[in-house]
Amino acid sequence: MNTDKSIVTRRQFMSASAAAGAMAIKPGMENWISVKDSEGLQSALDSLPKQGGTIHIPTGTYKFDKPVTKKLLEGQHLFLVGDGRGTVLHNANTNGEPLLHISGITGSWWPDLRITIRDIAFIGNNQSGDALIVDYPNDTLVDTCFFLGHGGQAISLVPHGTNVTVRDCWIRDCKRGVRAENIHHLTLHGNQTRSMAKGQVQEEHVYISWDCREVRIVNNHIAYGANTAIILDGTAQHVVANNTIEGFKVAIEARGVADSKPRDRCRDIAITSNYLHADTGIRLVGECRGFAITGNDFINNNEAAIIIEEAAGSGKHAITGNTVRKSVYGGAFFPLKGSKPNQGGFRLGDAEDCIVSGNILDGIDPVPAISAGPGGGRHIITNNRIILPKDTALDIKAPGCLVEHNLMS
Repeated sequence: MNTDKSIVTRRQFMSASAAAGAMAIKPGMENWISVKDSEGLQSALDSLPKQGGTIHIPTGTYKFDKPVTKKLLEGQHLFLVGDGRGTVLHNANTNGEPLLHISGITGSWWPDLRITIRDIAFIGNNQSGDALIVDYPNDTLVDTCFFLGHGGQAISLVPHGTNVTVRDCWIRDCKRGVRAENIHHLTLHGNQTRSMAKGQVQEEHVYISWDCREVRIVNNHIAYGANTAIILDGTAQHVVANNTIEGFKVAIEARGVADSKPRDRCRDIAITSNYLHADTGIRLVGECRGFAITGNDFINNNEAAIIIEEAAGSGKHAITGNTVRKSVYGGAFFPLKGSKPNQGGFRLGDAEDCIVSGNILDGIDPVPAISAGPGGGRHIITNNRIILPKDTALDIKAPGCLVEHNLMS
């Protein structure tokens, strides 16, 4: 019992907020709070019981001029849920401030804390900041949410955390999409990202920092941004698989050493079974090591399907079983005004000790279909099918390479 009248108990706070019409509490269910207006969301978060609970945001538009924030305690599990696209949180500020900022346990990797954010639309403007920030996101799920028009990130996961999933979200016309810093065991699954006609000029749609580990970017549709779809910034030990990536300058860019803290190298990454429609399909720049690039479809890559730059003796990549060809769109069967007829191949540059085998390269122009050197070397380039090259199919200047059993016609 509270005997200090200067202290407002949680029950008194909730009762006062409910009486003011900001939120509603189901009788006998203090772990379930329903928000009634914009002020009610902050009140509901402030009054979340120590064991956590559900905050429901019903259908409606809720306008915010300042960030909504919550610092959670260990064991204070949060289930924040709306009614889908009908529940709209509108960030009206134009000062670069975020809309919703949830904080987990500072400095902790494995706390007893579960965060779920589901079925909410986050609407911003070009001058607003991030839509959703989750600090220390351990055991966190962002599910079936909609993000539109934010001037910052749609979702920012910082500064470290583990066991995080972003699933089935729709991200459109945001300056940037998902940013992860020092997140381990992150899954991005079934999401869609896209620009919008007459919208803002976008940067990358997915950014994975150097200290992330065991990230799975799978089954997403990443579409029509101005620059790069996915940036792997000096990071390691990830899988990028079964994604449809189209309409970018670069589909996937791996940076050997991160600018912010060049401690490690970009390494040990599997890129498989993706559809890569971009000027450059995959770009490895700097000391990238041990990539398995297999079973991808490279389509309409005007610059190159794969280009390796500034390798500085790094390499040990396996490039196997890929299909590289000019799509019917913009080709002879389906000409499009303003489209380029080019389809680039593989440029190994000064990388070392790579295997390039079992690929189909169809109608590569400008040629060569596969080039290597003058530095690096000791590659195995074998059993590739190179169809209708315009001129020189292979240009291998790197020393010590085994080149055999490639069929060119």
